Amino acid sequence: MDTIIGLGKAGCNIARTFQKYPQYEVFKLDTVYSDENNYYRMEKYENPEDYEENCPDLTYFFKYARGEALFITSGSSPISLSSLHILSQLKDRCKLSVLYIKPNTSALTGQSELIERSVYYIMQEYARSGLFESLYLVENERVEKLLGGLPVIGYYDQINDTIASTIHMVNVFDNTRSAINTFSDIHETSRIATFGIINPQTGEETSLFGLDNVREKRYYFAVPEKKLETDNQLLSRVREQVGNEQGSSYGIYSTKYQVDYTYSVSRSSQVQESEKKGKKYLNISTTCATIRGRCSRDLLSIL
Repeated sequence: MDTIIGLGKAGCNIARTFQKYPQYEVFKLDTVYSDENNYYRMEKYENPEDYEENCPDLTYFFKYARGEALFITSGSSPISLSSLHILSQLKDRCKLSVLYIKPNTSALTGQSELIERSVYYIMQEYARSGLFESLYLVENERVEKLLGGLPVIGYYDQINDTIASTIHMVNVFDNTRSAINTFSDIHETSRIATFGIINPQTGEETSLFGLDNVREKRYYFAVPEKKLETDNQLLSRVREQVGNEQGSSYGIYSTKYQVDYTYSVSRSSQVQESEKKGKKYLNISTTCATIRGRCSRDLLSIL
């Protein structure tokens, strides 16, 4: 992964967290003023459909975007409706994946709920069609539970840091030679995914999204170099942790850390339903067209 792109408040805040890692080129887009580098101030609209209708030309802004890119957004903000148009401007520059931060939908009502459901389902459909390499789903509430509760001040900072550091470590391992692994190629239809963090003491795993119909699962074991050289039972414990479930595999990596870290990536080929059942999409004029009409035809050109 080479490029990080954050859209909206949540997307930008997570993207900023990636700035502490020097290997990423980070871009941010939102409607509020900021004088930071690689930041584009989008127009703010009263009508949500205007974000899709009036998406600007970002060719110059993205001139340094390259390689594998992670696009981050949350459907809790109307600006997320511009996501597909922005992604269409990146398709010839980058190999695209999307991180979708799913908000607490029980707190959403009316138009906000419909916007979130629209973006959530449309992102999944386009991922399954092959528009994105992967669509990663994360729920803030699960991250909070993993961290054992959080204070009000710094709440999102700690959540965002956990999300960014998890993705960063998985990216590092994907580009590092393992001591041993049982990985095979990811199935081309397994594009909807999430991350997991495993407690090295208890073996308890916390998934950052409740992914249904998991088809493949990779475990990444980060182990201190000395332990790899001396622990005769390590491989047995790894195999026990992974189990014999079909589609599960593992890699073991040498690190300079003093403690073990374990992460997982689970994948599915199925659309993940929302907890709230009912209408999936917006029913407001332009955005309805976005989903079922003109914009759908335009965005098919991305494939």
